[in-house]
Amino acid sequence: MKNKIPYPTTSNTMLAAVVTFLLLATIITMGMLTPLIAKLTTGVELSLEPEYFNNRTAIPVAILILILSTGMLVGYADRKYIYPIVGSSAALSIVFAVFSPFGNMPMDISLPILIVALLATFYRIFKIYSNNKNATASAKVKKLSAHVIHVGIILILLGIILSSNMKMESSAVLGTGQTGSFEGQHYQLKINSMDSYYSGEAFRNNPASSYTTEIAFDIYKNGNYFKTGHVNYITDFKWGQTYTTTYINRGLTEELFIAPRAIDESESEIDLYMRTVPFINFLWGGIYLMVIGIIALLVTDRKTDTKPGPSGISNKTNEGRYDHMLEQEIEKRKAKRAKGKRR
Repeated sequence: MKNKIPYPTTSNTMLAAVVTFLLLATIITMGMLTPLIAKLTTGVELSLEPEYFNNRTAIPVAILILILSTGMLVGYADRKYIYPIVGSSAALSIVFAVFSPFGNMPMDISLPILIVALLATFYRIFKIYSNNKNATASAKVKKLSAHVIHVGIILILLGIILSSNMKMESSAVLGTGQTGSFEGQHYQLKINSMDSYYSGEAFRNNPASSYTTEIAFDIYKNGNYFKTGHVNYITDFKWGQTYTTTYINRGLTEELFIAPRAIDESESEIDLYMRTVPFINFLWGGIYLMVIGIIALLVTDRKTDTKPGPSGISNKTNEGRYDHMLEQEIEKRKAKRAKGKRR
């Protein structure tokens, strides 16, 4: 007799998630402790790059997302279709990894399973809402809030993967009145002015404690005017250091970051660094959704706990309910004893 693969249930899906999460936590903990152990045992300063963790946690995270997709479908979809749906997303990731339609391995592998997980979560939310139309608003929010958190987690992962693998970085040296482009970017900059001035009290042989050069510029997107901005290049005589301010524009689909790297006042030229990060708002949106879901879950749980039950007592804690049940049982026994003595 052949052993059949068990159908997914809430309990075995949760067990698989816990085991995978423990494996992921173990990998991360070992990576964090490795430099400390190396320092204590050999005295060698060891630094682990992000790639160390990315390469070792990629598979457990992918398995967790597949388990999340399974958990979202359990109880709301026919059990015989759950494994084929989740398995198809995993198979599609393997196909994408081989043919690389996006030209980027992390994106090729992760996008199919993340998109299926997102669709499965939306399906779960839709089924909960449609199956509980007559429920109170508080009950609906309580049921949906946990899945809002799941959507937030998936969006955070999408934001991290897309933004880290699609960001564009470049630099260019521009002079006053000059318009220049940046390699690989669809933004151009025109330097309008470079104004320098001293600020602060006199320090040693310097007329002030700091010297600031303010660079004003116009930003063009695909040749069309976009926005105006400015950055500062500051030399602090008192602390003996140089630092800069940055320009950041967070749009709906991408984030634009501009910062000065070096300045040549004699030639009125500035070396500017530009970074464009697409889909970074998935990350911020996911964080906001997680916060909203956690707050909604805490509020609805509190309302449910403090709501009076049928007997008129508060449901705030199990201990209170058990105490009330114990009091009722004692009263019943006292009544029986009193009734027996009368006889």
